[in-house]
Amino acid sequence: MTTFYRDSGIYVGSAELHVEDQAYLLDDLELVWHRHGKRGVQQVAIIAARVALVAVVLGAIVIAAVLAQAFEFDLDRDDTVVVLGGVVLAIVFCAGAGMFIIEGVITMIERSYETGGVEHQIWARHLDEDLLLFATRAKLRFGKVYRALQRAIEHRDIYR
Repeated sequence: MTTFYRDSGIYVGSAELHVEDQAYLLDDLELVWHRHGKRGVQQVAIIAARVALVAVVLGAIVIAAVLAQAFEFDLDRDDTVVVLGGVVLAIVFCAGAGMFIIEGVITMIERSYETGGVEHQIWARHLDEDLLLFATRAKLRFGKVYRALQRAIEHRDIYR
């Protein structure tokens, strides 16, 4: 018997499929397909975070431009150098704080791609009944399981 995929909860072999405590013979599976569920709260939050990040960056640029135009620099005054130094320090401080915020949002977005926000489902017609075999939000795991099941069915059809 050939093993196409195995992890802690799933086994896909050339003759059968085990999902948690359920076992299915591949000969009993007439048709296999996949579906995607609705977006979860996490995925909606990620999309909102992306929009908010763009809005914050554009807003900061606009505010900096307006403030720079409104401020008059008079090089004849004695305190101009102090004011310019304060402006530069404020810009450096805001840029540093902004980078931490942006880095946090980018990290959150990267993690969302690993776990996914949509539930991926594998369905099959098993003994004349549509049956949900497997569901997960992990895109990578779903892809591995689905492809292994496809290969196992192809293997079964070739060696019948």
